[in-house]
Amino acid sequence: MIDAITAATANGAAAADGKKLADDFDDFLVLLTTQLQNQDPLDPMDSGEFTQQLVSFTGVEQQIQANQNLELLANLSRLQNLASSASYLGTDALTIRDVGDHNGTGVKWQYQNTAVTDQLTLEVRNSAGDLIYSENGETRLGTHEFNWDGRDESGNLVEDGNYSLEITAANSDGEELSPNIFVQETITAVDTSGFEPVFTVGPNEVGQTEILELIYNG
Repeated sequence: MIDAITAATANGAAAADGKKLADDFDDFLVLLTTQLQNQDPLDPMDSGEFTQQLVSFTGVEQQIQANQNLELLANLSRLQNLASSASYLGTDALTIRDVGDHNGTGVKWQYQNTAVTDQLTLEVRNSAGDLIYSENGETRLGTHEFNWDGRDESGNLVEDGNYSLEITAANSDGEELSPNIFVQETITAVDTSGFEPVFTVGPNEVGQTEILELIYNG
């Protein structure tokens, strides 16, 4: 873990700035030495400018060191986040997706009406886009649950697979509306190859910011 932190910090912007400052400081010392060697002893140069330059270099160096410390803390935070994300495995999550995995028990969705709705229809479709089931939904403002039991219009249990929820909604003027759709699925895998974990939630791959809620069963 320490090697990962060191590598990330070494490749950071602060490390690059530090290298450039060191190069500039070396050039400054060469220039200062050359001018001191060649100055007129009877008319020595004013050292005030070089003193100010040294003060400036010191200030910049301190700022770069502070930035390096901030980068280190950020990397530590990311690594801690990646480590803790593994604890989510097996937990149900509500995500910003409209596709769920039906494996004999249906799919749990939620939808959010953010505008006054006059009529709203919930449509479950298979991966080919065929309509499998539909019913009228809630038109009130707010978030509502739709727990599809995995059956078609005739009450027959459909085959396992991925099914999506589509919503047809309109206000009293006939203007089409687009309620937000969320699906509840189980987290089955976590990809921590990058700084930000990617979760496999049912049939979907989502980032951490797309998980709205963790739902612990029992």
